[in-house]
Amino acid sequence: MLNRQLIFTFILVFAAGFLVYLTTKDYPKKLETKRQLEDLENKIAALKKDEERQKNLAEYFNTESYLEKQARLRLNLKKEGEEVVFVYRKEEEPKEETGRERNENSFLSKLKEWFRFLME
Repeated sequence: MLNRQLIFTFILVFAAGFLVYLTTKDYPKKLETKRQLEDLENKIAALKKDEERQKNLAEYFNTESYLEKQARLRLNLKKEGEEVVFVYRKEEEPKEETGRERNENSFLSKLKEWFRFLME
């Protein structure tokens, strides 16, 4: 009788251990799969957001105001009664160097010449 109980206990412990092994052996794969699934869901959400943005841009590109703006910019068109004004930028005049800046620049140029002379 004792022998049967010992064998039955051994079988139960073995079966419990085997069930624990079966449930835990695929756990790392399950975690990796779950992480990959979350990454894919995030990518899907980002793509949907990008798709929505592109749809909005496409709608904007087909609006009358956008087409009018592009016609004005690219084709140099204007509406009737409008006057076109050109604004030209004045080119910068070369600034005059002060005496100190001139001395520093000449000192630096002389230093560069000496350095080149010594390195040759």
